[in-house]
Amino acid sequence: MNTSVATQPNPTPRSWWREILLDWDRTQLALSFLIIILAALSPLVVKSPYYMGIIILTLIYAYVGISWNIVAGFAGQLLIGHVIFFGVGAYTTMVLLNRFSISPWIGILAAGLAAAILGLIVAYLTSRYGLKLDYFALFTIALIVALSILFSQIKFLGQASGLYVKFTGNSLVKMSWVSKTPYLYIAIGLLLIGIIVQYRVYRSKLGKYFLAIREDEAAAAALGVNLTTYKMAAVVIAAALGGSGGGFWVIYTTFIDPFQVFNLGFNVEVALVAPIIGGLGTLIGPIIGSILNKPAADLIRGLFGGGGSGISIIIYGTFLILFIIFLPRGVTGLLQIPYEKLRKRLLAAEKKEA
Repeated sequence: MNTSVATQPNPTPRSWWREILLDWDRTQLALSFLIIILAALSPLVVKSPYYMGIIILTLIYAYVGISWNIVAGFAGQLLIGHVIFFGVGAYTTMVLLNRFSISPWIGILAAGLAAAILGLIVAYLTSRYGLKLDYFALFTIALIVALSILFSQIKFLGQASGLYVKFTGNSLVKMSWVSKTPYLYIAIGLLLIGIIVQYRVYRSKLGKYFLAIREDEAAAAALGVNLTTYKMAAVVIAAALGGSGGGFWVIYTTFIDPFQVFNLGFNVEVALVAPIIGGLGTLIGPIIGSILNKPAADLIRGLFGGGGSGISIIIYGTFLILFIIFLPRGVTGLLQIPYEKLRKRLLAAEKKEA
């Protein structure tokens, strides 16, 4: 037997932190988990209920932003009226609690289911009648207006006056507390679910089909991707997440009316802005975008919103325009520049070690 053939030495196994840093997707996931940890520790530092409320809403907006990122950022579908799912989910949880005394813990799950069914209907109708791109976007915007009018006429849903939660004391079953801390940890739990779902979708075969559709529908179809099936899947997943986010939001805010929730301005703030300024189609973009957007919006409203001249809206709009002009790839695109430099250094160090 010839034993003169030299065997190649086994490469040195990478440490866990190098495995993360050499993969941009894993790096974004790790940073997302770090933000979750910091949010969980925030009660040690933040004592003001006002600022704690901003943190909670920031987490909710990040979660809803993730849901829109899946359909718009991954699958490239212009689902502009995403708040229809958020609103239907919110009403589902509120009605189940107020009319049937069903716990919000169940109501939030039901909200996701109701929104998913609506998403399936929207996806089917738009596919059936060939509504794409701007026509698809206009259809979802029209649904915002239609649902606001429809819900305002239904007495069971509170009509234009809306519905509210009566506070009867601290209750785990009713998801009701004087302190904001329990709401914080529920919001963290929701966001954690959103982060994991988003990552699993992105790294799966399903996510690859979404990206293929986003980049070139004709090419994806030529390769055998069923456009109708996967577009519908993207809408349904996004709707389910958005609806459950609305279900928790309404329990936290304790009030809902159709013109508040089915509102184009609210739609932009709660769903669209965070992924856009954070980085549409990225894993951490909705989270970073929400961290920048929600506190900035509240600060601007607090400083300039009392004059009645609309100056707060002008300043907030200018803030968004500057982000779009100077950071078209979002903040995440900016962070990726130093990351790529770090990655090259790590790879060069590995070669030297080998």
